Amino acid sequence: MDSLRRAESRQCSKSESLSSYEKSIRYSSEDCEKKENGSYESSVVTYTPEEGTPATDESSSETLIIPDGGLEAWTTVMGAFFGLFGAFGWINAMGIFQKYYETHQLSTLSESTISWISSLQIFFLLFSGLFIGHLFDCFGPRHLILFGTFLQVFGIMMTSISHTYFQILICQAIVAPIGSAFTFHACLSSTSTWFHRKRAMVLGIVISGSSVGGLVFPIVIRHFSNHTSYGWTMRFCGFIILSLLLIANVTVKSKNMPSGWTPLNWSTICKTFNNFNFIILTVGSFFIFLAIFSPFAYVVSDATFHGVDSTMANYLVSILNGSSIFGRIIPGLLADKFGRYNMYLVGIFFSGILTLALWIPAQSLIPIAAYAALYGFFSGTVVTLMPSCCSQISDINQIGTRVGTIFGVIGFACLSGIPICGVIIQDGSRQLQWTGMKLFCGIMILCGGLVLVFARLKLAQMKVFVKL
Repeated sequence: MDSLRRAESRQCSKSESLSSYEKSIRYSSEDCEKKENGSYESSVVTYTPEEGTPATDESSSETLIIPDGGLEAWTTVMGAFFGLFGAFGWINAMGIFQKYYETHQLSTLSESTISWISSLQIFFLLFSGLFIGHLFDCFGPRHLILFGTFLQVFGIMMTSISHTYFQILICQAIVAPIGSAFTFHACLSSTSTWFHRKRAMVLGIVISGSSVGGLVFPIVIRHFSNHTSYGWTMRFCGFIILSLLLIANVTVKSKNMPSGWTPLNWSTICKTFNNFNFIILTVGSFFIFLAIFSPFAYVVSDATFHGVDSTMANYLVSILNGSSIFGRIIPGLLADKFGRYNMYLVGIFFSGILTLALWIPAQSLIPIAAYAALYGFFSGTVVTLMPSCCSQISDINQIGTRVGTIFGVIGFACLSGIPICGVIIQDGSRQLQWTGMKLFCGIMILCGGLVLVFARLKLAQMKVFVKL
């Protein structure tokens, strides 16, 4: 008993010596027993938020149990996968609608005007996280996903009876993506609360659901649009999304207890920028997301401009999203081994280089398809690992707010990026205009990469060959 007391005393002394911003994440003896019984895998890890991370209201040393597995954790992963399949996957099919509207209902409008439908979808999906992240911390995921399900399906059903530009803009580009945002952010934040060591891998699995949706929905839309009306095609997709989101409603849970309602004010939002590492990550990601989704919107139009058959060109969106499935899972596995920032930078620089070196000279189906496959893989890495990097430098109790804030900021980049590309293209009648758009995309992605090189070196204290 004396030796036990001395051990406890040493442990208390060690805990008291921790800095005010350091937390030790341990696993209780009960969790270790569960591991021995095969219930789930866990281990002792230490999570230290970077300097500048706001301290919690509790003591500076706090025991937190993050199981890194178990039935509820993996059930949440499954539900979040289906949630992003229906929520983000629908928006990933934007390239199909961009080309369809140019040749059907909105054929009298310019590409830049039509592109606001795509850019607003991404903007509301991401920007809404600024508020939804706070709501998640207050109430948990259940009510958010339920409300998001209703709003997204309602928006799609109303789009099916829309005929004018402003009707489509309101229903498809505003109402439906706001609903998608509730599901998207609740699913991502819930998954992050169940995992620490495997977080990048698991988030990669979850976000790959959006790529599966981006692969499936263009095929479904093409098939049904050839056999039935536009309205019934949209309604059928709405019912598919409803069935997917019902699974998410039943299965997605958060490990954290909701904190209860607290008003969201600007001081709460500004407090998330107390961490300089978070600021650098946000600035670099802003440049990247200014261009990262533009190929998804314009690859079909670019291919048809260069003489590719429209039927084959429409499959390029599926190729982009199909390869993105692997780009969101495999780098996630590698990120947990080699470092999330390291793999994030790999995806960024390959995305930028491929855009400049392969997409610009591509003028036929095979090189454009090769670009779509490669870019889909590496851009999938970028989209997956950005929230993982944000979680890595954030207190676990602020993950929802932090991730929501960075998504809110880069939402403005997505809002302006695709229309900027549309203005560069204008009527798309000359090769130089398409080349200018591709140059813009590649340069913006590489500029963001350079900012994040600085962020990564600062975190690693200027060390290059370290896991981070």
